Amino acid sequence: LLSAELLITDNLGHIAMKKGSVGYIQILDTFGEALKDASGEINREQMAKIVFSDETKLQKLNAIIHPIVMAYVEEYIAKRKEKKGVIILESAILFESGCDRLCEEIWYLFVPEETRKARLKEGRGYSEDKSDAIMKKQMDVDSYRKKCQREIVNSGDVTMLRQGLQEAINACGMLGE
Repeated sequence: LLSAELLITDNLGHIAMKKGSVGYIQILDTFGEALKDASGEINREQMAKIVFSDETKLQKLNAIIHPIVMAYVEEYIAKRKEKKGVIILESAILFESGCDRLCEEIWYLFVPEETRKARLKEGRGYSEDKSDAIMKKQMDVDSYRKKCQREIVNSGDVTMLRQGLQEAINACGMLGE
């Protein structure tokens, strides 16, 4: 997509947990040194098992990671303000994290539940149980639909997604060129 830049908050969250970072230190202070893997990094799979089975622990993790990610996104937007084009902020928990307040328009990429599970399994190696646990922590489809200005169905291949995105861009004249 011409003149568009993509920020994926999940990737930023992983950066916020890198060895030696403020987030890394806070996570180990909160959840313990046992979360470290052999290389000293945070074992995200082990951490996911802990936080996705305990709402209080998930809230503690989010209280560490979300402000770091938000600060990065705010700084990125501020540095880029004078450039033409748009920033696409991808987030599975856009509203829960507060990132929605940084957006001028919010689009919902709807993916049917079974397709989401298949993609998580194929792309990230997640089990069905882990996918279920993650998806249960996210807002329901109707809530997303009420909060978003546009919806694009993302149940096919990349070509179909690009077509849907291009149609939405054309409809709103967002990129203007």
